[in-house]
Amino acid sequence: MSDLSAFKGKKIAVMVASGFNEEHFLIIQKTILAAEGSYTIISRDIGTTNGWASKKWGLSYPVGRPVSETLAIDYDALIIPGGANQIVTLSNDLHVRRILRAFLRENEPVALAGVSTMLLTTIDAAKGRKVAASDADSALLIAAGAEIIDKPTVKDQNLISATSGEAGISDLLEMLGQALKENTN
Repeated sequence: MSDLSAFKGKKIAVMVASGFNEEHFLIIQKTILAAEGSYTIISRDIGTTNGWASKKWGLSYPVGRPVSETLAIDYDALIIPGGANQIVTLSNDLHVRRILRAFLRENEPVALAGVSTMLLTTIDAAKGRKVAASDADSALLIAAGAEIIDKPTVKDQNLISATSGEAGISDLLEMLGQALKENTN
């Protein structure tokens, strides 16, 4: 990422459940910390949450705040890494839905990576949105009214989405940085 300055001093919520894509998370973590920003892992998991590293469980990470106690107003942006193993848990949690709705409603930057774009369908927020999604995720998003853009990363107002892969996540963070700058101007 070329310009990390937008993350400096910003508070970023990283929402996960056990089974999140650890590769995505590590890129996100490294980028925010290199820019002297801060992040908080918010999760419905208590104490720690576990990443998924390719085909097995990854490392455990401390949960900074439970989703039940999280308010969007306390953060400058929301990032949800990909991870097929976490998506059902996140989709079914009412607090996750509340938080995502609040960020989108208040026009705060939201970055969704990989399969986490599917969360838009659980809060009826896909309609009219331009989204980057894999072929596997496209059908449900299209059925919910989203327009799938054939690019690895797409910005639509305050929503930034990316397909999986290191390049897609790096582009997602680049666009998130731009959105943070726009929100402070």
